Amino acid sequence: MLTYEKKPGTDVAEIVVDGTITDQEMTALIAAMQADLDKGGKLKLLEDIRTFKGMEPAAFFKDVRFGLAMMKGISHVAVVSDAQWLRLLAETFGRVSPAQIRVFERARIDEARAWLAAPT
Repeated sequence: MLTYEKKPGTDVAEIVVDGTITDQEMTALIAAMQADLDKGGKLKLLEDIRTFKGMEPAAFFKDVRFGLAMMKGISHVAVVSDAQWLRLLAETFGRVSPAQIRVFERARIDEARAWLAAPT
């Protein structure tokens, strides 16, 4: 499962990953996020990774292409996960990303939301 929701009246959007990501879900997420990015301004993302059991191949390639293209429209990313390998991957990507990236344990999701909600 993959969902995307922009919080009304804010520049914060939340992505939830729970299980396997399908191509259909990735297509819907890309369309919704692109619509928000097209409105102007930068987004702040909370990526709530509950469980990750992989992606359909078509979804993977869409994710890579879109992810690189949309990074200029993202200012902050809070990655929330207890999976050590995902946390390490996010921290490593944070060293080369134009966005500020912080990693939070699942128990600290409210702290992640507060970090994103703070004025920049």
